[in-house]
Amino acid sequence: MRTTLDLVEYLDRRGAALADEYPARGVGILASRADALQIGPAAGLTSCGGATRFVRSRDGWLAVSLAREEDRASVPAWLASPVEDPANPWADVAAAAEHRDAGELVERAALLGIPCSRVGEVAGRRGVLLHPAGSATARPLAGMTVVNLGSLWAAPLAGDLLARLGARVVKVESTTRPDGARATAGFYDLLNRRSQSVALPLAASAGRARLAALLARADVVIEGSRPRALRQMGIDAPALLAAGPRIWVSITSHGRAEPAALRVGFGDDTAAAGGLVGWTSARADREPRFVGDAVADPLTGLTTAATVAHLAATGGRWLVDVALARVAAEAREPAGRPWPAARSDPARPPTLVAGSHGNAGCLGRDTAAVLESMGIDT
Repeated sequence: MRTTLDLVEYLDRRGAALADEYPARGVGILASRADALQIGPAAGLTSCGGATRFVRSRDGWLAVSLAREEDRASVPAWLASPVEDPANPWADVAAAAEHRDAGELVERAALLGIPCSRVGEVAGRRGVLLHPAGSATARPLAGMTVVNLGSLWAAPLAGDLLARLGARVVKVESTTRPDGARATAGFYDLLNRRSQSVALPLAASAGRARLAALLARADVVIEGSRPRALRQMGIDAPALLAAGPRIWVSITSHGRAEPAALRVGFGDDTAAAGGLVGWTSARADREPRFVGDAVADPLTGLTTAATVAHLAATGGRWLVDVALARVAAEAREPAGRPWPAARSDPARPPTLVAGSHGNAGCLGRDTAAVLESMGIDT
């Protein structure tokens, strides 16, 4: 994938050393989860991880993810009919979808929070939308503080890449609802070993107050929440950008603007939304195939890190809207735009960031030290 190689080479010129760690000149990072978890290749209409499947509707193909228990529990409401096996509803989904329009199914899934996309629904869009939010002088990324609220793959990968480039990365999790990637300890550690771990009781006012203080002191914020979820916590990204962080990155499945902002999505179904799929043939009865393991996630992580590095070197304050589906759509375009060269922050020889912060699996191990170092009451 040319766009992936462009991003890897851009980051490696600044010291990420991805080509030293991953095969295929660093592009092998796209398969890092499959390698870490020993996930096999996709089979037929089923994704590598097994939680997402292609389903034929009356007027096109859908990619549906039922990875979470709540997704499977919502299937009867989604289809407006009972299912024979609630624990494994795929046969009922396939049978019902054949007689329904894709648009209707996607819309109903969005209302219920089920990850569902029409294959190829996103086209001709930039993966990253930049919204100027004020002025700020250019600064080297090395030494900046990145507060990372994101979970699973895309946002943690972006944070790890920025740590490789010399940034201080603080990963913030809820004490009661930590990153779901902790269920796969080896992969979690791979993504978060260069980050400091802060855990806060975000259901309590004191925890939210400490989070607000952390965000105000950060140079860069990365988050992967739907905008309304942050607003419910009293977090207003545009207001904070006025005098706090200079770069705020919002990673979503389909974008920050409503109604897309209401949709849930993961790396497999959003890749399909962007048309980043293979096909069995050129005939009318052809079937789609997954081209990798949740490929929109690592593509988005690479894109986010390169965007932050570029904007830090350029200067200014920015609200950055990164959507997994749009990133996938841009990656599949053979004439995708090359990544711009940084205006400052000259290239340096690739060097791996030395050491890590210890056992990444220890939730909140650095909370007290980080809060103290940033002048926040504990």
